[in-house]
Amino acid sequence: MKIENSHYLLALAPDQDHAADAVRRFFARTQLVRYDKVDVDQQAIQAADTPGFWPKVDEALARNRQVLQEIIEELKKSGIRSLDDLAGLPQGYQSKLAHTATHLLDGFFGIDSVFYSLVEDSHWISEPLGREIRRNPEDYYLVPVKAELFFAKRQQLVSTLRSFES
Repeated sequence: MKIENSHYLLALAPDQDHAADAVRRFFARTQLVRYDKVDVDQQAIQAADTPGFWPKVDEALARNRQVLQEIIEELKKSGIRSLDDLAGLPQGYQSKLAHTATHLLDGFFGIDSVFYSLVEDSHWISEPLGREIRRNPEDYYLVPVKAELFFAKRQQLVSTLRSFES
C-alpha cells in the first residue's frame, strides 16, 4: 500500500537544474516529512517567465486554501466555533487537525502541502515576493514533485488518514 502526493515547490535558483537540486536537498534534509520516494519532474519545471507559471501557482495556492478550509470544516463538525474553544480541545483527532491547520498557516511543510515556497518557507507567496518574481522571473522556478509513502499493511495506511482524506 502507498500514499502518493503531489507538491509544487517554488525555488530561487540560477537555472532549472539548480532549482531541482534545491528541491531534492529540501526533501533530503527536512525533518518534518520523510517520503520513501521523491521524484522531481525535471521536464515539467517552469520558470516564472513561462506562460503556465502563474496559472499553476494560482491553482496550487487554491488547493492549499481548499485543504485548510476542509480542516476548518472538520473542526467545526467537532464543535469548534471560536478560538476560545481550542482551550478545551481534547488531545487526539481534533487536536491533530488543529495542528495541521497551524502548519499550513505558519509554514511547516507537511504531506498536506500542495504549494510550498522554499524562498519564504511558506505555503503562500507574500506580496513583496510576488513583485520580486515579476521583476526577475528568470530567477524563480516552480518545481513539481511526486512523492510516495509505502505501508506494509493496509491498516497502517488507513490509520494515517483523516476522514476528509479517505
